[in-house]
Parts: sequence; structure tokens; C-alpha cells
Amino acid sequence: MNTKAAGMIELIVFLIIIVVTSATVLLLIKFNVVTVKTDSVSEPVLNAEFIPYAREGSLIVKEFQLCEYVDENYLCYAETSEFEFGQPVHFRFVVESTPYNGQLVVVKNYRIRGPNGEVLLDVGDEQRKQFDLRSMQKTEIVLFKDYFIVESGLPRGDYKMELVVENPLITKTAVVSRMFRIGEATQEGIEE
Repeated sequence: MNTKAAGMIELIVFLIIIVVTSATVLLLIKFNVVTVKTDSVSEPVLNAEFIPYAREGSLIVKEFQLCEYVDENYLCYAETSEFEFGQPVHFRFVVESTPYNGQLVVVKNYRIRGPNGEVLLDVGDEQRKQFDLRSMQKTEIVLFKDYFIVESGLPRGDYKMELVVENPLITKTAVVSRMFRIGEATQEGIEE
């Protein structure tokens, strides 16, 4: 027999033995027949996070209100879409999302665009708000509230608030936007 062919057959047999042995060891670990001691209990031995697949679950923004004020119980007072310069623009929204492995993480970011489309305020990753909860429920409801102020000196007109909510554990993102008008209050008898 040819020595090259014999060497190739030995190599293929060796590779098959490695694959079968590795699969057997991983199955024994998975079914807890063999236990592995690790220094870190937070990292599983069989970490399959690199596999690109969509996780099951949902993320829905159920309510999104602009208000003159939102109290500590998340109640919206005087829902409106018209504000004055320097007046706080309060907003609240309700998120319904699915926990993953008993944990729920909801992250919110938002940006404000002026009448001509330029970004006036961008709450980026360093200022984002995060909600973290342990839950065994099928879905959870999370309430958020915040506010911002449009300073005077900017143009009057229609502004746009873009709200981005995400649940990184199930890789779901929801984007909702609302238009609102900013202008100075008019005094009676004075025309603008």
C-alpha cells in the first residue's frame, strides 16, 4: 500500500477519535455525569453565546406620554404636546418585556431633534438608564419616567423625541418617536 495513503488514513482515524472523544466529554459534562471545578461560578462551562440565533421573547412599548409633570407614582399630569422654552418636558412610558433565564434587563436611550432635524440632545451609552430585575414571570411590566428642558435661543417649531428601548438579553429593540411643539407663551393683546 502507498505510504501516503496509509498516512492519510491514520490522520483521518485520529481526527475522528478526537471528535468522538470531545463530544462524549461534553455530553458527560452537560448531563452532570462529570463535574468541572471552576474558579468563576458566573461563567458556564459550555458557553454557547457565540452562536448567532434569535432568542425567544418580546419587547413592547405600551404607553408613551409627554406631560407637564410626572409624579413619583408615574402618573402623568396634563398630557400635552405643546411646551414653552425653559419648561421641563416630562415623559413616561410603559415597557412589557420577557425575562431570559430569570433575569430582565431593560435599557433606555433617547434623542431630541430640532425643527430642521439636527440632534440637540443625545442620551448616549454613558447616560443611559437601565432597569435590572430577577423574575420568573412570563412577562414583566416596567415603568420609566424622565424629563428634559429645551432652552431658549433655539428655533420655535416641531421637535421630535426618539425613544430607543432594548432588552439586551433577548436582543430585542423598540424605537418609538413623538412630535411636540416648542414656542414661547403669548401674552394677551400682543401679537407675534
